[in-house]
Formats: sequence, C-alpha cells, structure tokens
Amino acid sequence: MRVDIEKRHIDSYKRVAQQANKAAGKAPFKAHSDKYKKSVMQFNISAENKKKMLIRHLHELVISTFSADMSRISLKKSIVAFKANSELIRLIIQKIKSINRYLEEDFLREIGIIKKSFLVKALKSENPVRYLEKKRMALSQGYIAKIEHTVYELMGRIIIFDKKLLKDYKKKEVNLIKNEKFGIKDLEKTLETESELLEILEAKIPPPSKIKARLFNRKIFNIWAPMVLALLASFGAEYEKERAIFSTVKKDERLREKIESRIKHVIDEKESVLKIKQERALAMKSTGKISDDYRQKLHEYVHAADL
Repeated sequence: MRVDIEKRHIDSYKRVAQQANKAAGKAPFKAHSDKYKKSVMQFNISAENKKKMLIRHLHELVISTFSADMSRISLKKSIVAFKANSELIRLIIQKIKSINRYLEEDFLREIGIIKKSFLVKALKSENPVRYLEKKRMALSQGYIAKIEHTVYELMGRIIIFDKKLLKDYKKKEVNLIKNEKFGIKDLEKTLETESELLEILEAKIPPPSKIKARLFNRKIFNIWAPMVLALLASFGAEYEKERAIFSTVKKDERLREKIESRIKHVIDEKESVLKIKQERALAMKSTGKISDDYRQKLHEYVHAADL
C-alpha cells in the first residue's frame, strides 16, 4: 500500500525520534506541575502565543514521559511519574482543544471562512449528536495510513523500542509530497485535523487512576508509546501547517488588522457574562424559539471564557 506523506510530516517524526533518543534511558521525570499549570492558567497572552506555549509544553512532557526504557527503571517510580505527568498532559491537551474550538467556530466565522459555527448548525439539524460525530470524523483513511507509517518509522528509529515488533507492521511505499500549496481557505480543515488528533491523543493518555502496572509490560508499552509519539508528531506537523497559513494571513494587512482586533476582544467578551446569563434566563422562561443569534452569542462566550 502506498502512503502520501508531506515533507513537513516526515520532518516532524524525525524530530520526535531524535528528541526521544536523546531522552532515552533516563527515568521519566515527575514534572514540576506548578510550571505547567501556570501556563494553562495564564490569561495575559494572545490565543496564538498561548497555543504555541502549550504545544511546546505538551511536546516536552510527552517526549520525556514516553521515551523511558522500562526495562531499566523501577516500576514503582515509573508509575508515580506517569500518574503525575498524565494529569498535566491531559490538562494541556484540554486547554489546546479549547483554543482550537474558539479558532474553529468563532474566529473562522469572524474572518468570513464559515457563516455559522458547526454547533449552531448541529442544533438546527434533525440529529445533533450524529451531526457532531460526523463533523469530528476529520481523519481520512489516507491520513490514518500516514499515522501507521509514522508508528513504523518511530519504532525503527527510537532506540528503546523492540525492533522485533516491526514484523507486525507492513512497510508502506511512500509518495513524498514536497511542495504543498495552501492558503487561508485550508485553515478550517487543518484545525479540524488538529482537534481530531488531540482527541485521539487524549484517549491514549489514561487519567492517573487508570495507570496500572500492566501498562508497563514490555510488549504493551512498545505498542502504546510509539502510537502516542506518532500522534504527537502528526499534531506537530499540522500545527506547522497552521503557522504557515497564518504567516500568509499576516502579509494581508486588512485581514491581519481584523484578526488582531478580534483576538484582543476575547478577554473583553468575558465581561459580558452577567448580561448573557440574564438573557439566557429570560430565554429559558420564554415559550418562544431561541434565535440563532442568541445561540451564537452564548456559544462565543463559552469559548472566550474558556480561554
């Protein structure tokens, strides 16, 4: 089977492999939670810069946690470190997802890429749950094949992984895509792909209460860790694409001013909480139908407040 893969994606998994090898052999350190929790709760920063900072921290935590050689490390210490770090990793993922929700649904609408947020569309559909599920199925079979290829490459490149397990993966023929063409219209799909990768990555990181000794069985860990690192590398590749798109946007002075103005208003929107709560209470008492404008306004507030 042939897999189409972009150069940025290959560069991303090569970086992850290089960093994992540098960290290999060390005990998975128990991260200083104050540093990472502080970054999550920081408000005096733009959405763009906060996302960049959180992604850097996510990268640090995942690499240091999943690059450990379990055969050389105390199981008890590993469990303690994984429990502490998994809580932080999940917290950071959830905050990045919040920023992405704002970008996908409110920001894209403000700059004219979409007309209405998909949640408003879902509420107006016959089956909102099914609509949302379908919307979130952003990864194509081709993209899944790309992740599988990344897992294969990481298992071969990272020194701590058991190379005997490579026989369970079929090597794919690679079609390298060197010159990508994309613009502002591609931002919606890129953000959707990022969000789906974050959902899958979060699902691969158990909450502390679910981290048990059996996860560190050699065979299980050698399947679990490469997948986590492959998802991290794939997300990193999509984020590079997002940044490239934004760099083209910043060259458009009119659009740049509009975007910068909108980002500055994110915090200001939080001040409307009392008014929105009052409107919501009145709307709930009314027997009439809640307008799309009100749904949209409430939806925007939820995202702005979560940032």
